[in-house]
Amino acid sequence: MTLAVVELNDQHLLIQTDQGLLYGEPGFAQLTKTGITTGDTAKASAWQQPQHSYNQYWRQLNQQPLPSPQQWARHHADIAFAQFKQLLQAAGSPDNIIIAVPGTVTDEQLSLLLGLASAIPVQVKAVIDSALAICAEHTESTLLVDMQLHQTQVSLIDCSAGISSLSQQETLPDIGIMQLYNAVARHISDRLVADYRYDPLHSSETEQALFDQLPDWLMQLGQQDKLSINLASPQGDLQLLLERHKVAEIFEQRLSGLIALIQKYRDAKLCFAHGARLVPILLKLFTDSPISPESIGLENCHRLQQTLSDQPLQRIQQIRLSKTPVTSSTKTSRRATHVLYDNKAYPLHQPLSIERENKRLRLANKHDTEAALVIVMANQQLRILHQHQDLEIKLPQHCEPGTQLKIAGHCLSFIEVSDA
Repeated sequence: MTLAVVELNDQHLLIQTDQGLLYGEPGFAQLTKTGITTGDTAKASAWQQPQHSYNQYWRQLNQQPLPSPQQWARHHADIAFAQFKQLLQAAGSPDNIIIAVPGTVTDEQLSLLLGLASAIPVQVKAVIDSALAICAEHTESTLLVDMQLHQTQVSLIDCSAGISSLSQQETLPDIGIMQLYNAVARHISDRLVADYRYDPLHSSETEQALFDQLPDWLMQLGQQDKLSINLASPQGDLQLLLERHKVAEIFEQRLSGLIALIQKYRDAKLCFAHGARLVPILLKLFTDSPISPESIGLENCHRLQQTLSDQPLQRIQQIRLSKTPVTSSTKTSRRATHVLYDNKAYPLHQPLSIERENKRLRLANKHDTEAALVIVMANQQLRILHQHQDLEIKLPQHCEPGTQLKIAGHCLSFIEVSDA
């Protein structure tokens, strides 16, 4: 009997099998004449065909009729079902699943979700709050910030007497990654109007191109103060210099409510889920705050699968820690400084691009957005700056010397160079 763990954050829905296969796709859907297309394919045409595009069906998971009749979907639940089924098929159609859901999912939505699972069909062994899943290894009180497409969840996890429990949660509606992208896109648009008398948001093609590139641009700005960008248009390629401090000002303005909320919990260790990584990357106020690896919640659920499956089928908000948990105090303080591949060491303090080339990998210390994967070690953490969604990759939870990065069947070793 196969088991997979599903994490339902619509910014990047994830599924991981007990064999280690990891697959993810964003919560975008396109209703076409032939059916429902989801994930990256749907996102790639979301701004070109907005009348057929949907990206709020997980946030608004319900059975209320869509504003206009559609051939393949009566309501958001039908669209969510299509993507849920696609996730499971991409993972080899496992027999059993554990679902990690954000606290923003209501009891009514959770009941509907379990109904969708039974219709696929797949057996749900457990449901756990995703914040608790992400922080399952923590042994100190943690404030976790997790960002979805259209909202942000802030969760306080208490750890005492060997028990980790969800203590408090607050939802910040209308503060999600899309609101940040829209604000930066408007900033770019204003600059291009001023410089070229051209508004990229008035053309579906250039609007699509802008939003396709925006995530990579913002990640690159996390490593440099200025970034020269190019946007194709009917007038030719338009060049613009993006400045980190200007984008940071936009973030600070949009995230003022989040910043104020974080300051209320100063006694807890602040941590950002992978979906909220742009916040500490671009805001100096949170530069030293750790970012959880993308698959940590899934891996924790696999590790705790027996404990989770033994509980009644309801949202788990408390778990007992193992007697010998892996904690920040028990981990070695050593961190890898280089990646070793084909007898050559590549430093991690600057972006490292990894590209597939025939049956081998090609590595270069630069930020190449056309590469399969771009990583960098910043503030003692390995960060993914860019990744092709169809890439099979497995990162270690903690990038210590001796651990390995597995990418498309290749193994790269993390090492420590003493004079680095």
